Amino acid sequence: MDRLARRLKVALEVGADAVINSAEEDVIARLIELQGAVTSQFGRSGFAGADVYIDAAGVPAVIETILKVAKPRAVLTIPAVHKKPIEIDFGAILMQELDIRWAMGYPTEIFEVTDSIIANPDLYAKIISHTFPFDQALEAFELAKTPGAADKVVVLFD
Repeated sequence: MDRLARRLKVALEVGADAVINSAEEDVIARLIELQGAVTSQFGRSGFAGADVYIDAAGVPAVIETILKVAKPRAVLTIPAVHKKPIEIDFGAILMQELDIRWAMGYPTEIFEVTDSIIANPDLYAKIISHTFPFDQALEAFELAKTPGAADKVVVLFD
């Protein structure tokens, strides 16, 4: 899910089964269409059938949407960095029994990721939108910190 068409295109190229343009589509309706509709044990409907949600964006709207659509006992994993606090109404999601997990697996997973990058360089190259030589590192940094301007920015050391 994203608001930028170029990111959605890349997601499909690297293996996503489906994408949702949140600027143009009703995200909850589309999730239910893709994952099936689920009714809770208390008869409440409107949940998507997905078991796992991952917030890799760090955008409050992602969390808000997941809390509305996640079926009872679903898992929400959050590896994203949220720069501002998010208000969550735990009373509203109490009966969902949502399992919220924080993820910071870099120390243990970095070697698996590195092996995957080495084995699939063409696949990972698709997520890089901009490349800069080291002498333009400050320009690269400015681009990287501008929301929506770039996907992944790489600085090359010669």
